[in-house]
Amino acid sequence: KTLGPIHFEDLDPRRFEDLVRELAYDFKDWQSIEATGRGGNDDAFDIRAYERISDVTTESDEHDSGEEAAHPMEGRVWMFQCKRDKEIGPGRVASIISDGVNPKVPPYGYILAAPANFSKTSYDKFREELRKRGVMEFYLWGRAALEDMLHQPKNDHILFTFFGISLVSRR
Repeated sequence: KTLGPIHFEDLDPRRFEDLVRELAYDFKDWQSIEATGRGGNDDAFDIRAYERISDVTTESDEHDSGEEAAHPMEGRVWMFQCKRDKEIGPGRVASIISDGVNPKVPPYGYILAAPANFSKTSYDKFREELRKRGVMEFYLWGRAALEDMLHQPKNDHILFTFFGISLVSRR
């Protein structure tokens, strides 16, 4: 049996944000993930996450260096922007980044998720715009990447929750 394309367009925009947030949980070791897009006035991003910083300064290191230790709840800031558009060209990619990423205070990481098929030019524009703004890590989750993630056995429960499809055979 083959599986046709997943119908992301059937999801309400907020449910699409929920889907992306669910997929994000296993992506990094997060300190916290916030659904900022749910309350309106989201400052042009739908999910904010704080990546756990593994090398925590000890108290003795703090006294040696004279620097203040990081708060345990601080981490690297990631911004996620979710667009449910079927088509997003290079100009639109640049516009989304321009509207959402402040080059004076860039996040550490950025993910743009949309069920669109991105061209090489769009990927290049995405990379160029985020590097220009000082973002250290960035990913463009298009239709192919989203479907690949949903088809992984570890995400079968997400596929079933949002689309009623399960690829794991029952014993």
